[in-house]
Amino acid sequence: MKKRTVITGIGIISPLGFGHEEFWKNLAGGHSGIAPITSLDVSGYPCKLAAEVKGLNPSEYLGDKGLKYLTKGTKFLASATKLALEDAKLFQNGNHCPDDTGVVIGSALGNYPQTTDYTYEILKRGPEKLLPMDSYDVALNSSTNFASVFFKLTGPSRTITSGFTSSADAIGDAFSLIQTNRVDVLIAGGVEQISLDSYIIFLMQKLLAGSQDSEPEISAPFDKRRNGFILGEGSYVFVIEDMEYARRRGARVYAELTGHGLAYMGARRFSLEEKTERVKNTMEQALEQAGQSKDSLGLICANGNSSKQTDLIEARAVKALLGDGLRDVPVSSIKSQTGECYGASGAMQMAFCLLAMEKSTIPPMRNYKVPDPECELNFVLGDELKQDIKVAIVNSLDLNGNCTSLVVEKSDM
Repeated sequence: MKKRTVITGIGIISPLGFGHEEFWKNLAGGHSGIAPITSLDVSGYPCKLAAEVKGLNPSEYLGDKGLKYLTKGTKFLASATKLALEDAKLFQNGNHCPDDTGVVIGSALGNYPQTTDYTYEILKRGPEKLLPMDSYDVALNSSTNFASVFFKLTGPSRTITSGFTSSADAIGDAFSLIQTNRVDVLIAGGVEQISLDSYIIFLMQKLLAGSQDSEPEISAPFDKRRNGFILGEGSYVFVIEDMEYARRRGARVYAELTGHGLAYMGARRFSLEEKTERVKNTMEQALEQAGQSKDSLGLICANGNSSKQTDLIEARAVKALLGDGLRDVPVSSIKSQTGECYGASGAMQMAFCLLAMEKSTIPPMRNYKVPDPECELNFVLGDELKQDIKVAIVNSLDLNGNCTSLVVEKSDM
């Protein structure tokens, strides 16, 4: 018999604040983390906005030792992990992580900029000129490894890299590991950092808002004016446990994780209709595993990132899934306030979903002004929606890669 899996801790380092309380306060209050880019010199490029993490002092969470050797992303992830462990009350009141506790983190690019910089220095100066600590935190999976070592977690240590769905897939992997009795507790989530590398990669593909000639630089999911996403960064981490283990230690539970669906929706040879069908099937797969139907849904946390085609595909898939029940299920996206955190976006949306479920409140979707007839769904607009959410689905899409859906339910613990 498969074990039941619950989420007991949330850790957030984001453009909207640190910790889930500050994140929710700013999100629900309508604040935006999107502002002119300050960490990069983009004066020679057309796109000027991003959702950056500002004001983080990682020594508050990690102490001062060795911080100068850590990349920005590793500081994000380790700080968010500390917040999640504290929120779950592990290492407090006699509680502690079991010996096999592991870490499963999703990241599309990881420490890619530091990896390329280090490689460049080897080619430029020769390996004999570099100091040993120059390579301390440059591997693509080194952020995950650091968190394992720093928090003395001796279980599985995995970095999932599957494009934009990386962190959703990491949560799904953690769900599977606990369900099949491999471990009792896992730290799962995602991390991304804004860098010139990621900026240029997306700019050259004309995926960023404002990268097309004379189009506005806005993040407006499902809006007719949408023309690309705005980069975001941060880390969103969860403590995921076997329900019986959580019950024995008296843990507070945010929700139960019950379904995980995934499919490949990429490749240029696939038509719009084929991509739409694959996204719909992914949501159906997640609901089937959860033992739920579309009629049970109280919220769809949409991927919606202001991209022309991805938003269209998701909207069509949701319409196909819900059918006549389209107007009964609220849909919301938070990326108009947080930006597109690419590999960490699924975890970011999961944080929003869990908090909306806990507070029985869905904040309105921002920047939606000009409806697109092809993307009309039951969006939460204007005022917040007070609603008891028993079942919710979180979507994560990569136009040229995977699509992943996760189902969470209000726990009966």
